Amino acid sequence: MNVKQCFESGMLKRIPIERERVRSAMDLGRHYLERARGNFDIDYFDVAFLMAYNAMLQAAKAAMFQAGVKERSHQCTVAFLQKQLENDQDGKQFVDLLDTYRIQRHQTQYDGASVSKDDAEMIIADAQHFLDYVETRIEK
Repeated sequence: MNVKQCFESGMLKRIPIERERVRSAMDLGRHYLERARGNFDIDYFDVAFLMAYNAMLQAAKAAMFQAGVKERSHQCTVAFLQKQLENDQDGKQFVDLLDTYRIQRHQTQYDGASVSKDDAEMIIADAQHFLDYVETRIEK
């Protein structure tokens, strides 16, 4: 689904830009990242993966809120950010990772696919970098 289709279907919606909504999404993203690390430490790699993905999703939502857009679909979140960041190589790389993790998250959450220690460690690191990237972007 492309961005136009996402808006037409109601999966993306224009909203007023509210600084508190942006901040709240970033705070929740940091909270989920903390939970990811905690679950990683007790070898719950699948839960760590899911929490780290949620951290990335919250950062993505913060970026969208900053742009005056609300999402109702993970796929449309990716489509919107790909379009918004198409000229930003770092941002595009993060969104590509988010999309890859989105697919893996679905397999883990709904199909019970396992997550390796390495995969959990990788997404936690990527989530940290993505949160930092979005934080820098929304402060501008």
